[in-house]
Amino acid sequence: MHIADSDLATLRWFCDIPTAPYHEHFVVAALRHWHQSHGRHRYIGWRCDPAGNIHLDYHQGGRNSRLLVLEAHLDHPAFVVTSRRRDGTVRAIFRGGVKPEFFAGAGVLLWNAPTPSATRPEPIGLPAQVLAVTPATRSQPLRAILRADGTAIGTGAIGTWHLPDAAVHNNLFTARACDDLAGVAACLCVLDRLIQRRAPARVRVLLTRAEEVGFAGAIAAAHQGWIPKTCAVIGLETSRTTAQARLGHGPVIRVGDRSTVFDGALTGFMANIAARVAAAVPEFQFQRALMDGGTCNTTAFGAFGYQTGAVCLALGNYHNMVELPADQGLAAVTSAGPTIASETIDVRDFAGEVELLTALCREFWRFQPGTAALRKKLWALHYHTQRKLLYC
Repeated sequence: MHIADSDLATLRWFCDIPTAPYHEHFVVAALRHWHQSHGRHRYIGWRCDPAGNIHLDYHQGGRNSRLLVLEAHLDHPAFVVTSRRRDGTVRAIFRGGVKPEFFAGAGVLLWNAPTPSATRPEPIGLPAQVLAVTPATRSQPLRAILRADGTAIGTGAIGTWHLPDAAVHNNLFTARACDDLAGVAACLCVLDRLIQRRAPARVRVLLTRAEEVGFAGAIAAAHQGWIPKTCAVIGLETSRTTAQARLGHGPVIRVGDRSTVFDGALTGFMANIAARVAAAVPEFQFQRALMDGGTCNTTAFGAFGYQTGAVCLALGNYHNMVELPADQGLAAVTSAGPTIASETIDVRDFAGEVELLTALCREFWRFQPGTAALRKKLWALHYHTQRKLLYC
């Protein structure tokens, strides 16, 4: 499915932004810039909750009484500088799920804290290099020693892998961080479509902090009730590609993760909407799979009593760890070392995700929670077709 130029620009913009768990300030600054541009603030409310999660509210028309929440997270595994030594080395912590054996010799870009208006930060000096790491413990994140040149490096600077800016190679999108900045970008593209069409819908985009260290922002939002208990939450993620969910085969309706399965009625409704989109848009395709490579924020919301579903994009080089062979179409991906490389998604999958989510927002007023709708359909089948034959 072809990606619109404006959607690709949004995807590239956000996937180039450095971010880290608890240090999502660059992304928030970009979100503020996006919200204030092109009159979006007239249609979309902005709220920052006490934990720093961002809530973007769209409500047009009176038909949609129940709130649909699209959730994505603002962080990605990364370094944060804790001190600089006289010998030219930098001490940093690393938060997020990257195995210690993947760090050896890898290059790192360092980014200083932003000014309030900075939406496109620049790296500091020359790339750093990982010299040594101490694995994480229960009480401490992974600690790293970096060789770094540049006197402007300050405490709190973010370190990302030394990888190029986002690019597209024959539909393969490569970036330092697709997880989950591609999910953030998809949410914004959906809001833009709703605004352009003045679509009747009641939607909140919830952008949460620190997912990579145990769903911190999501747990806060769920526990504190910062989104209504009556809403439905659809989590957006990128998830490690599998034999059942491949790049280039459309967005994935995620039936569950490593820890739980999500709400059956909501998942079924999403699949029905996807089938209707496929019937109307021939180039649209979708997948449906259990993505059990990890646990995501959607499980946290489900644990706190929310009705949940999920959509994800198949992801290559999950958390930048080189895992896929060259015959998966990744031979041209630039690496930051022998085992670290750009994350990858397919732009056609991203375009399909935006199409699917837009349709879900517009049609959500039809959704009936629980099994009542399915039970009614099954009973009609039984009453009109099966009953006479069964009891003859």
